[in-house]
This record gives sequence, C-alpha cells and structure tokens, in this order.
Amino acid sequence: MNIPLLMALLLFESCRLLDKPPDVIILTIDTLRVDHVSAFNHSSPAFTPHLDALAKDGIVYPQAYSPISVTGPAFVSLMTGMPLADHNVSMNVFRGGPSLAEDEDTLAERFTQGNYRTGAFVSGFTVRASLGLNQGFDVYNAPTGKDNRRWGDKTSALAVSWLGKESGPAFLWYHTYDAHGPWDRWGTTCSKIAYSEEELQVLERIPKYQRIDTCIDEDEYAARYAKAVQFADLNVGRVIESLKQQGRYDNALIIVTADHGESFTERELWFDHGTTAHEEQLHVPLIIKYPKNINAGTTDNRLVSLLDIAPTVLSVAKFTALEKAIGTPLNSSRNSINETVFGESSHCKKNPVLSCEPFGPKGKVFSIRNLDLTIVHDGKQMTQYNRIHDPAEIKPLPVYSPLSEDLQQFSTERKEQVKELVWPPPNKRSVEFQQLQQLGYVSE
Repeated sequence: MNIPLLMALLLFESCRLLDKPPDVIILTIDTLRVDHVSAFNHSSPAFTPHLDALAKDGIVYPQAYSPISVTGPAFVSLMTGMPLADHNVSMNVFRGGPSLAEDEDTLAERFTQGNYRTGAFVSGFTVRASLGLNQGFDVYNAPTGKDNRRWGDKTSALAVSWLGKESGPAFLWYHTYDAHGPWDRWGTTCSKIAYSEEELQVLERIPKYQRIDTCIDEDEYAARYAKAVQFADLNVGRVIESLKQQGRYDNALIIVTADHGESFTERELWFDHGTTAHEEQLHVPLIIKYPKNINAGTTDNRLVSLLDIAPTVLSVAKFTALEKAIGTPLNSSRNSINETVFGESSHCKKNPVLSCEPFGPKGKVFSIRNLDLTIVHDGKQMTQYNRIHDPAEIKPLPVYSPLSEDLQQFSTERKEQVKELVWPPPNKRSVEFQQLQQLGYVSE
C-alpha cells in the first residue's frame, strides 16, 4: 500500500473515531431521596462513592423533580418526554392504571431506528413489560412470575454481560429496586417495639409492607434505608466500571436519576411514597456525564424535570426529537428551562392516618414549584412553602402567589382526566395483585 493512501486511511479512521456515536446509559435507582447522595448532601447518611465519582465527571442538577411520586408513570414520562396528561399513565399498572399506548414514541424506538443496540435490565415489578416501556428494546429483561423484585447485583450482572457482547453503540436502561422497601434485608435489632395502645397507633403510620414486626423505631427504618441506598450505589458502580474496562466510558452519555423519593416522618404516612406531591417524594437526584466529560464537576441550578431527559438524550445523540416531548434539552444554552414544574401523587390510599379524600385517583394531591416557593393542593385547601427558608416544606404559609391559579387549573384538568380510571382496579383479583396484597403493599 502506498504512503499517501495509508495516510488517507489513517485520517479517515481518526475522523470516524471522533464522530463515533456515544453509548447512552440511563441508570435509575428506585425510591432514591436526594439527601442520601453525597454529591447533593455532604451530610448524607448513606455512603455513595460511585455516584459521587460520576458527579465529578459530570454535571449535578440539584433542582430536579419527578412529575409524580410513583414508578411506572414517572418512567413513562422520562422515556417519552411527555407529561402525564398526554401519555395518560397516571397510576401504576398493578393498581389499575393504563399501560403506555403502542403508538406512542419512546427513546428506545428512536435509538433502534438509529442502529443502536437497545437493552433494558430492570429490577422492579412496577416496570414489567405490561407497563409498555418494552417497546423499542431489543432486550427487555425484568423479574418474572412471583418474583416482585430482583436485587441489583443480579440485574447489573445481566446488563454488564449484554454491554460486552458487541462493540456497536448501545442504549442501555439499568434500573435497580434496591432502595425500595421492605428493608428487612438490611436490619439489625429494633430498639423500640409497640406495646401500648398509643404506640400501636404510631405503628399505623408505617405501611404494612414496610413494618418490621411491631417496630416503631424511626432511626432503625432510616438506617436500613441508608444501607439499601449504599447497595444500589454499589451496583450502579458495577455498570459504570464495566464501561471503563471496555474503553467506552469517556465517550458515553451517562444519566443517573430516580423515579421518585421516599417519605420518612415528614407527613402522615411514614416510609412510603405515592401519597403526596411534597419535596421528599418528588425531588430526585440527577447527574449527567456528557461525552468527553464536558463541564465535568459543575453544578446546574436551573429547575429541571424528568421530562427534560428524553430531549437531552436525543440532542446529544443528534437524533430527531420525539414529537410529543415537551421538555427542553439540558445541554441547551438557554438560561432558563422551566419557570415552574408541576407534580402529583398517585392516588389517595385507604389508610387510617391519611386525611386525603376521596379514595383512589380522584384524591390525588398536586403541587407547583419554582425556585423560590411550592404550593400544594390536596383537594380541600392549598398551602404554600418558602423553598429558600423551608426547603423540606414543613412550615405551611398562607397562599399569596398567583401561581395558585395555575395550580388550580392544572389540578382541575388532571382530576377530569383521571375520573375515567376505575377504582378499585378491575384487576384486583389477579394473581399479581393478590400476591402484593398479601405482602401488605396494596389495599383498597
């Protein structure tokens, strides 16, 4: 081969490598509170070295919110960029919510069309194929049969194996259920057992599926949760490490986030989610490592939503945007992305400590946020919170912001949309529903 031709080939190969499509890796941790990731909270009760290391190579978004405090609908919004009102998945499928319609476009479909390998390896029953997010994936691997969860080490091993099989660009969704209760795997000895009538009333604040016998030790539950988060961090780290070992890390777009958070003792029902639209259930961690580690180690304090992830992913990959996605690419140079974000709960659960009404989806709680304040509408009244001086949204204030009018309109429209949902769910006699009911996870 002559020298000029060799040089031309080498130049062509160099250009090809520079334009190599990035792997796109979405890593989601179910039920992850922002304050349990050290990159967001230096006093985090959980040790999260793998998430923290990724944050140093990426951008931290401390003002990220989910549109709903339950899994299925939140991930549908993440994977489509569509608000709940548009994709209509307003409750988890096992509770009677609808699946994503087959004619809706997803990220996986867009990447399949772009000649990517697409694989999903998920650990929770709430994201089984019945949710509808399997469309577009070459491989969609979820727990089957009576297994309602799969530990993250097993799921990460499957994801790592799939990543290493071929060298072409990959779109991967890895989801771990490790931080979700029950947390019995992580326990020690409870130091506070309910005996008296008053103590048994405290026990009612803890959902049946979360209870450790008759333990009412708040610190014990919180300690177990922190251990579960650490295990989730370890398994996310295994996926990230596999990318490094394969030489795919530097050029990869890696996103870490959650579907929702978790209540501790802030509200009426403890150690649960889906019940409110407050801070602890809707605020989610978000870390994005862009290809070539662009802007590594920085913080973006703009108000963002899970709805912005799909547009961001497609913008970085240089693919056509999803037609119905309403979010904005976070790699945009715009100073402001969202002036406000809306959020909602799943439904009003039939629990004696909850004051919501009516039971079911018509009893949803709604919220609106900007960087300064939050307004929550529980169907009976609105309360306002100063996010600067009361970031945990514990001290309600009189409502004075005109944003209350936007929230009123939003909640009215959403209640009209969900009134067609049959409650109790028609599939409550299904095998899956009965299994979950026996675990105390669901009730009327």
